[in-house]
Amino acid sequence: MSTRELLARSAITARKAAFFENFWEGHGPFPILFAKPHLAKGKNWLSRTIAEQHADPKFLLEEALAVAEYSLQDIDDGIPVARADLGTTLFPSFLGLPVHVEEDVHPWPAEHWSLDKYAGMREVGASLDVAATISGAGDVGELPTAVAFYRNLMERIEVDSLPLPYAPDNQGIFDLSHIIVGTDLFYDLSDAPDTVHAAQENSLALYLAGTRLFKNLAGEPRTSMLHGHGMPSGVWFPDIGARVSEDSCTLLSPDAIREFCVPYLERAAEAFGGLFLHFCGHHEDFLRMSAGENWARVINLGNPESYDLDELFALCGDKGTVYFGHLDPGEDEDDDRYLERMAELAGRHGTGLILVAPPYREPDRQTTVGGVGDEQLPGFSEERCRLLCRRWHKLTSGMRFKRA
Repeated sequence: MSTRELLARSAITARKAAFFENFWEGHGPFPILFAKPHLAKGKNWLSRTIAEQHADPKFLLEEALAVAEYSLQDIDDGIPVARADLGTTLFPSFLGLPVHVEEDVHPWPAEHWSLDKYAGMREVGASLDVAATISGAGDVGELPTAVAFYRNLMERIEVDSLPLPYAPDNQGIFDLSHIIVGTDLFYDLSDAPDTVHAAQENSLALYLAGTRLFKNLAGEPRTSMLHGHGMPSGVWFPDIGARVSEDSCTLLSPDAIREFCVPYLERAAEAFGGLFLHFCGHHEDFLRMSAGENWARVINLGNPESYDLDELFALCGDKGTVYFGHLDPGEDEDDDRYLERMAELAGRHGTGLILVAPPYREPDRQTTVGGVGDEQLPGFSEERCRLLCRRWHKLTSGMRFKRA
């Protein structure tokens, strides 16, 4: 069943999909999502530990459903979604890279491979024919757990309709090389640039094959996607096919980004009709060379507080890049003034904005979160969120923005 068919099965998701279609076409108000990556009592999980999730796809799905529970309440424009949250080592594990898993933190590589080993894998017979490996769904790394998660979720959707699937954490091409090779990669940029390019070719193959696998499991067409970016509230992208996360590029000089990152991002964008780019840290040059490109048709900054928002919105508006992400209220800024400020910035610069706002909470109210092992957290106000959603729609109704 395709993503469009899945969206049409529920009145709520059909309405929200139509809302996003109008937004991307330049008609109607801008979207708002009230969400944050969850941290229940300081933990990275609600019902099942990280180790339990990695050990059994049933527990992985149980956790994803617990996280998605509040998004089912129709408080904003977000579409209820879930993903296999196995961390940034998921794709490297497909190649046999061992990973270390603990109870409360996402995994990290248990070892790194030398650049020569990774770059020469195909030549030495350690096959990097990733597409063949993945399509066989063999017993490689976290692959069986991830594939079983999506099959189980799709079976569940046949009965309960929601939440809908989206792709797991598909780290970008240079990120994958960094995870697999480790920090020695940065010395190799100058010491062995040709070998780094060979490694990047392998990482591009890994990124493409892994992303295609999960898009196929979720029923997504090549050039569109439903994506939640680590949240249980998703956005429908009718003409962008994949997200890419390139945090490690922010550790490079502009010239190194142009040589070792951009060519591979361009090829990834060609494969999926454009990309949604995320990166953390602060790198003005990377931001400026990204905006307006097919590999950054939508941008999310992990640390927007490191940038001047006026300059950021001006850049995105001028280049036709939509900004997606968390933008927190200022100190002592009330709800209405916060939304007015965001709308004024977007309107003044002609910037398309998908605003992720804090889930407004009532300090004297509690909300039960989770399924197994329910716990009480400070309660967010559903009605207040719905009111603010309507307020945001009114503020942004009629706004126009350019698209790259």
